Amino acid sequence: MVKSTMKYTKVEYMSTRFSICGLLTSLVSFSVLVQAQPAATQTKTPLQAEPKDAPLPPLPANCRPLPLVGGEGSAVTKTASVPGLRVPLPGPVPSVGVRNNWNTDWFVAGGQPFKTYRVVFMPHTDAEYSVNMTLKYPDESIDQFYRERGRQFPANKVVVVNTSPRTDLQPFQVNTNIGGLQSVGARYTVAVAGCL
Repeated sequence: MVKSTMKYTKVEYMSTRFSICGLLTSLVSFSVLVQAQPAATQTKTPLQAEPKDAPLPPLPANCRPLPLVGGEGSAVTKTASVPGLRVPLPGPVPSVGVRNNWNTDWFVAGGQPFKTYRVVFMPHTDAEYSVNMTLKYPDESIDQFYRERGRQFPANKVVVVNTSPRTDLQPFQVNTNIGGLQSVGARYTVAVAGCL
């Protein structure tokens, strides 16, 4: 094992911390600025209404909507944020950073042996999205059942993905990760259901 002999003086340590804090402040300011910019620079008259998002298709009779983890309902509409960034700080200070909003989880209630899981993804903005979908199991393993990197998805065209769980184990959560550099500011809705 190699021991580090590098020591910081109080001035060097504080200078490093303030430099990193300045960088983080700049990144957060940029993130807020990017998210605050309108997607298209159009002037609207007071009579023009905001365009409505296309509704998700109805569920088949044998499917039950799954509840969002840490949210309400079973569907969520998001505007993709800038990518997350973690910055390690020197010394005993923990790392800091900016998180993205690309991950969403749905809870699978115990004792519900669903035969399939149905994810409905509806982009409301023409954009390139990176989409990853997984089933999370109680033994801390996952099954990835859908993955697209930087694929162009047209607005208001629904994408339905069905998957089956393992025969010997039911997942406790369904996860989607939807975002990407090219999709910053793009809106979408996603919902998950379990089907008998």
